[in-house]
This record gives sequence, structure tokens and C-alpha cells, in this order.
Amino acid sequence: MKNLPLSLTLAAVSGVLTLKSPAGWSPGVRRSYVLAPGAAIGIIAGAAVWKGSQKGREKASAGRIDLVTPAASRSTDGAAGTAPLPSYVRADARPARLPAIGLAVLAATVGITVSGVLAVSLVLDERLETWLLRRGVARPRRVMAVIAAMSSLVLDQMMDLKGPEDARK
Repeated sequence: MKNLPLSLTLAAVSGVLTLKSPAGWSPGVRRSYVLAPGAAIGIIAGAAVWKGSQKGREKASAGRIDLVTPAASRSTDGAAGTAPLPSYVRADARPARLPAIGLAVLAATVGITVSGVLAVSLVLDERLETWLLRRGVARPRRVMAVIAAMSSLVLDQMMDLKGPEDARK
């Protein structure tokens, strides 16, 4: 682990948060747990795509980067050919706009996916606790907290083992 204090802190927080059963939460808290992160991450995803598309268009229009010239038409030896390379960058002054409906669909898809995963996590949490109780475990939340802390450390170790060349793939 590259940052041992941070890894141990995150594992401890993960374990402590697991000690409190979501079954005891009020319906409003459960609803907020599912919907608020989904909405926030959906909005963040939409904003990131919008900002990235704006930056790409700015670079392409400034001539610093051509994002749309076909790779097959580029010279393999780096020398310029006699014919100009075809480019599909818009010639008019008005830039192409990413449709707002596309961003809304992307944000909604990401938000619904995140909310769905959180809803499933509540169901799995309840079922795991029930399964442990049926197996005779006296304090299932403590067992689940240890599992959460250990899995946090294992995932952290796996991410540290992943080299920079693996991250680019």
C-alpha cells in the first residue's frame, strides 16, 4: 500500500459505517441514500462530458489539434504529401453543439445506474445479515464490518499493484 495511513483509515471508516444496519434507517434516509448520490454523479458526468466536448472543439478550431482527420489519410513517414489531408472540421464560424438531449440522457443513465447499484447494495446488505443470523452468528454486523474493512484493504492493494501501463488500457 502506497499510503498506509490513508488505506487503514479508509478501511476503518468502511468497517465502522458497516456496523450500523440500514434496516434501522427511516424511509427518507434510505431514499436519500439511493437517490442523492445518483443525481449528483449524473450531473457531474453530464458536466464533465459537456466541458470535455467544449475543450475539444476549442482546440480543434484553434488548429492545435485535429480530432477528426481520418487516420488512413495521414502519411506514414511523417512527410507531407502533395495533396492536402482531408479534414472534417466545420468550416463555418458556428461550432457544432452537443445536443442538450444527449447530455440529459447521459446524465440520467449514469444517475439511474448509480441509484440502482445503491438500491441493490441495500438489499444485499439485508440478505447477508439475514444469512449470517441463520448460520448462528451472534453479531453479524461485526462480521460484516470486518469483511468490509478487509475488502477495502484488498482492493487498495490490487489498485497499487496495477502499474501505470495497465492504467492506460
